[in-house]
Amino acid sequence: MIRLLLSACVLQMAFVTLRAQEGVTFVDHQGPPPGGKEYVPRPPPEAGQYLRQTMDKLENGFIPARPFKIWALGSSYTHMLGNGEVWQEEIPKRFPKAPSIEYKKMVGNSCPWLYLRGWARHLVYADQPDLFITYTIGDPKDLDLLLADIRKHTTADILVPSIHWRMRDEPNWGKSEDAVDQKVAALREVCAKHGAEFVENRRDWGAYLQENGLPIQPLLKDAVHQNGYGAHIINANILSHLRRPSIYPKSAVREKRVSAKELAGSAKGFRLEGEDLVSSSTGATVKVTFEGNRVELIGVSAADAGKLKVRIDGMDAGEAPCFLATYILGDKRNTKTLKTDNPRDMSPHGVTLGDRQIPQEWTILMTSDVGDYTLTGSVTGKDGDGNAFKPFTSASAQIQIEPELWRRAERNRKGDQFTFSVQRVTVPEVSFVPPEGGEAGVFRIRLANMLKNGPHTVELITVDVNPVRIRAVDVFQPPMK
Repeated sequence: MIRLLLSACVLQMAFVTLRAQEGVTFVDHQGPPPGGKEYVPRPPPEAGQYLRQTMDKLENGFIPARPFKIWALGSSYTHMLGNGEVWQEEIPKRFPKAPSIEYKKMVGNSCPWLYLRGWARHLVYADQPDLFITYTIGDPKDLDLLLADIRKHTTADILVPSIHWRMRDEPNWGKSEDAVDQKVAALREVCAKHGAEFVENRRDWGAYLQENGLPIQPLLKDAVHQNGYGAHIINANILSHLRRPSIYPKSAVREKRVSAKELAGSAKGFRLEGEDLVSSSTGATVKVTFEGNRVELIGVSAADAGKLKVRIDGMDAGEAPCFLATYILGDKRNTKTLKTDNPRDMSPHGVTLGDRQIPQEWTILMTSDVGDYTLTGSVTGKDGDGNAFKPFTSASAQIQIEPELWRRAERNRKGDQFTFSVQRVTVPEVSFVPPEGGEAGVFRIRLANMLKNGPHTVELITVDVNPVRIRAVDVFQPPMK
């Protein structure tokens, strides 16, 4: 741990999932339905083919230790899979060396893939998870766009289960694999295109019902939602893909550790001491050249250690054009046209950041009942008037608001408001001294996120004579540009 890590943690806290979804009492251990046997998942031989990176991490853990991060986006179907309890219970049983599991989610009522693209920008990109899961419905074209966004901005593995059987699907029972609102073959095609792990959840759910002579209803709590045992089946199907298939498809390496020994060739004023580079003077430098959009430093802290200044592509890290917008929060006082309305579900789910960002707070204030609004920045001031149903670029060109990512704008009323902030996601200086009361040892800190996915050079420069010990640098290259 290091002093600057505290400020980095504060920075990341702004991006942690908000409790914008209702609480759920998760139960997935109720017994099988009357007449049904205990469910046993039967993954196909190719199961796990796109989870190689996940398997490596679960089998070997991380050095230094950190959680295995999972982000789930979706609707109430995702919500009712729980809050990661199943993962936290099952993973240690299956993988003795596995790290702890950190599971985060954001869901909306009946939220399709279309709007998840916005949430991904503000939540998933910030956390940079190891695994991304989405369990909902929508147009396969929107799933295609969502997975493309994930592939362009993260190095996460992706897992997509097909939707379970619901009462509305009765006309297709025994006739078609499709749901009334989901073409399964189209999902397979989209997942294969993006190297995403597709879980044949619908097929296996249906097979269980048929083999036990059961209709659709026994695994549902109402007409559409899975009950406790239904959730158990879905989670079991997902976890059954955590396996090693006989053959993996060819794929590029997305995450790479550059050791101190490899860094030594670009170092000046450092000496190689065991597995560490150790500085010997003020102004000692290490250069890291890589392709990707994110970089993390692995160092060793000590009471007598020094500091590093970080430069990215020839400029101080504090000036680098690396920005993220936080989750767009609807005011709790916003209009509710229906009793079941939630500000989360009647809001812009995402914005696009333009060039020349100024870190600041932003407010979208509705000025009419027909979608008109004003955008105001805490530094920039009023930055333009727009309409929720039309594309908008602010006067300063810092913020773009796309109507297709604004959900249920027709329910917004004059006076409703939404807030978010834009923050720089770089660390300009790293202290290798543990915080007061902290222990010395190996630490990890993210130096930059949201770089343009391409070639970059990061320079690490000592600012005093006290030694710093660099063990490695981790670089991350999303597979799409």
